[in-house]
Amino acid sequence: MEFRKLIAQVIAAIILYVVISLILEKDYSQEILYREILEGLVFGLVYGIIIWLSARWRKMKKDED
Repeated sequence: MEFRKLIAQVIAAIILYVVISLILEKDYSQEILYREILEGLVFGLVYGIIIWLSARWRKMKKDED
């Protein structure tokens, strides 16, 4: 998987997570904003690792065939 494509997907996931969390939270204080951004970054990191591992696994499986 291209690095730029991976980064773009992770950034999109972080933004969506933060926006949806803030909408559901219905509170926009500074502490809530920081907490949601931190949670979004953690979510993006985990999501990026899963996407990267999935791409490697598919590539290895494709090379075997």
